[in-house]
Amino acid sequence: MRYQVYFRKEAQQDILEAIKWYEKRRVGLGDELFIAIENEKHFIEQNPYHYEEKYKGIRKAITKRFPYILYYRIELNNQVLIYAVLHMKRNPQQWKKRVK
Repeated sequence: MRYQVYFRKEAQQDILEAIKWYEKRRVGLGDELFIAIENEKHFIEQNPYHYEEKYKGIRKAITKRFPYILYYRIELNNQVLIYAVLHMKRNPQQWKKRVK
């Protein structure tokens, strides 16, 4: 069964900021990060229960090649909500504030 995956506005902003940062380092690197995030999103669509629950139903998926984590929760009606997309070295309290 395929799940619908949605990004909260804060998660979308996380992605845009990360892409800008990588793009400043090397042209095209931001696009590569975006592809890595999209690949993980597609994996979650097909396998949302693959990753174990960590905190209040939140699961975390790690992108390939880039050290980014997608923090998500499986919702009702076959939906997945991504709360944050953050670098692994960021303070975990950042995404915990977004979870209600």
